[in-house]
Amino acid sequence: MGNDSGVRSVGPVMKKGDMGDAVIEAIYEDNSDRKIEVEEHASYFRIKVEGECLIKIETVSEMLGSDIIFSDIEASMPSFEGFIRVETDQIRFLSKSA
Repeated sequence: MGNDSGVRSVGPVMKKGDMGDAVIEAIYEDNSDRKIEVEEHASYFRIKVEGECLIKIETVSEMLGSDIIFSDIEASMPSFEGFIRVETDQIRFLSKSA
């Protein structure tokens, strides 16, 4: 579906607001070696990262200027694309379940 390389894009859908902005900034920081596309819609952003999307909780905390936990991100993430792996210090969206 529109991806010439054959590699699936994955990532979160984030509600607009401070958390959404911080997650987008963190994704650019934590995935600088990957192709990133952000689609802006009326009330949310769809973030697409080629192959794998990594979000470090520490990076999002730095962008917000306060400590957060996964549930803080989850509250602003109504959906996502890919397989999700949640750890205490990071969230990974993968194009394959392995």
